[in-house]
Amino acid sequence: MVHLDEVINRHFKVLVFAVLVLALTMRLLSIEKYPVSLSMDEVAIGYNAYSILNTGKDEFRESFPLAFRSAGDYKPPVNIYLAVPSIYLFGLTEFAVRLPVALIGSLTAVILIFFLSSLGLSKAGSLFGGFWLSVLPWHIHFSRGSFEAITALFFLLLGSWLFILWTKSKKALILAGSVASFSLSVWAYHAERLFTPLVALLLFFLFKDRIELAKIKIKKQFLVAGIVLAIFATPFLKLTFFTEAISQRAASTSILREASLGNALHLGSYENLGERIFDNDFYLIFIHWLGKYLNYYDLRFWFWKGLAFTPPGYPDLGLLLAVDLPLFFLGVYALIKSKNEKLKGLALFWFFVGPLPASLTMNEQHPLRALVWIPFFAIVLGHGFDYLTKKVKSWGVFLYLAVLAINFVYFADIYTHHFPRYYSEYWQYGYKEVATYACENRDKYDNIVITDTFGGYGPLNTGLPYLYVLFYCDWDREIFLKTGGHSEKILFRRPNFEDFLKPEKMLLIGSPWDFLDELEKKGKDVYRLDYPNGKGAFIFKENR
Repeated sequence: MVHLDEVINRHFKVLVFAVLVLALTMRLLSIEKYPVSLSMDEVAIGYNAYSILNTGKDEFRESFPLAFRSAGDYKPPVNIYLAVPSIYLFGLTEFAVRLPVALIGSLTAVILIFFLSSLGLSKAGSLFGGFWLSVLPWHIHFSRGSFEAITALFFLLLGSWLFILWTKSKKALILAGSVASFSLSVWAYHAERLFTPLVALLLFFLFKDRIELAKIKIKKQFLVAGIVLAIFATPFLKLTFFTEAISQRAASTSILREASLGNALHLGSYENLGERIFDNDFYLIFIHWLGKYLNYYDLRFWFWKGLAFTPPGYPDLGLLLAVDLPLFFLGVYALIKSKNEKLKGLALFWFFVGPLPASLTMNEQHPLRALVWIPFFAIVLGHGFDYLTKKVKSWGVFLYLAVLAINFVYFADIYTHHFPRYYSEYWQYGYKEVATYACENRDKYDNIVITDTFGGYGPLNTGLPYLYVLFYCDWDREIFLKTGGHSEKILFRRPNFEDFLKPEKMLLIGSPWDFLDELEKKGKDVYRLDYPNGKGAFIFKENR
């Protein structure tokens, strides 16, 4: 009887290609429809890429910026520039905006196979790691939107794999590619700005026995690598120390902004010596951070409620599928028994440091900011699968795949039905319809007002409707720039009582929160747009 390992070894390249095809299918199928709408960030990425393509400038007339001011959050540049060729080929569409990250997310599954193999995992374990990532809802979901964290993870894994490859080949081009990949991961997303330098240093330490620093050849290669690093690092340091591009983003997401922590701090005003020693601000910040950090090790977050595709109290999905739970413990056991000290050291590092960047920011158990943690789980589960094939034989693999299929059907149902129904407003659902309706009917009105307030839970959520008009309408960007965010007829603000007193004919598009009390009865209702869950999203009123 042919053993599974023999089949994998014999058809390894074909199976790697199959993993790529599977990953592409999971990330490209109905990509325009799921997630339910382009988010504000996606629209900003798409329009700025379109503007770069056509003018070489962003929406604020900055020539080829290295940080995009956009909505004031200074977006990293990598995803925007990656979207330029896609928009050139497919136009300014949802598909074009989401395509680059979907492709990068798919390629990550392949790079993960080579990365795991370079660490000493068997071909079976390495191939399983790529397969596992290709069908992992955690990674699939964020690969289907234009999320920078997916891009950063790809370059982090590519840089790590190329570095290990270089320690064997000693080729300068591979080392330069590793440094460039690590640098692009830092440029791509905020979490990697902390994590990538740490993992690069660890890899150098773990594989130092393969690096002969005394050799002239190695010294020259490090010089080339240093030049590549300087090319990427110099503008990044300039942004860090001479602009607000890096500092403002860090400050806006910092753990120090959390109200629960801010209310507890003394801010230097201590009532007594005991409070200054045992209950000082440094201690309070540390305890608050430690609680957030340890929350990432909650098994419920890992296996049952990490992705928040459904409201609290409803069945949900964790970062990993439930079928991975026994395989995870098998992998931990196999990893402990392993004699591969380099692999064990890297896995241990990734286990403890993976959630560190996310824990330093606002929000509890943030699955997007924790994406950098994925390689740890891949290492463990790859070991678990390898152990399964050797000790339990083929029936264990078939059982796993059968339960995986059930898990995946469950994920597909939640993702295509429940997630759009309950959380469409968090993806700014409705602004596309608002923008297209306003542009198609602007000749009927003297002015159109579009609110920046949206959502069913109160008038506190503010959007960027001007970006949706820029994205979906044939609107002169020069008018937008000259008028400070308005068109000739389209204004972006909340409707108010005075609008109903004006003599000109106006279309007022607002959220239900904009038409409360006496405004609800004013004017003439033209159209009402609801969220998929039936809650009111936008009301279209004529002022007379």
